[in-house]
Amino acid sequence: MYRFLSLCIVITLLLALVCGCGRSKKPRMPRDPEYVNAVELKLKFRELADQLLATMPNAALEGFVGMPTSFVDQNNTSRSSRLGRLIAESMFYEFNQRGFPTREYRLTGNIRVVGAKDNLTLVPNASIVSTQRWSTLLLGTYLVDQDVTFINARLVRASDGLVQRTGQLVLVNTPIIERLSRTDGGGSLYMPLTPATGVVPIRQMR
Repeated sequence: MYRFLSLCIVITLLLALVCGCGRSKKPRMPRDPEYVNAVELKLKFRELADQLLATMPNAALEGFVGMPTSFVDQNNTSRSSRLGRLIAESMFYEFNQRGFPTREYRLTGNIRVVGAKDNLTLVPNASIVSTQRWSTLLLGTYLVDQDVTFINARLVRASDGLVQRTGQLVLVNTPIIERLSRTDGGGSLYMPLTPATGVVPIRQMR
């Protein structure tokens, strides 16, 4: 009887110790919804790049160098936003990851930079000479509706404006999308080729 009581006491103490250790652990917190939304947005940009380059390599884009530009508000193509600029920066990454070469056109060289040159990543506009047949511009628009944002993208051959590829996305207007898509001021992103100068102007947002 004494041994049985001792065994019961030992078991009770062990159970109390185990339960106490279990309670001392911090409960697992759910993932931050804003972080989840940001990751989902990154995956959407990856999907867009897949649409544009899914059949690479092929003859249509062989030998071309991509030049992603800031996407603009479809209702007013003279305006962009943080969302428009983020898409362009994301496409630099996504294209590079797929082995499709890109070029930073905000630097001097074959690209003629117009405007302030103290910070080349913030130049107000840049121009690419149309005789550079290696270049394909990634142009795009976004249209913010009440619940969703529509994004349209296209790869355009700089020499003659031929559309080489297209892509589309639909984004749910999460809080991060609503913040990023707030329009700011600035000039138009892209204007048609002007035969007189043979230059395709590209205006980047500050």
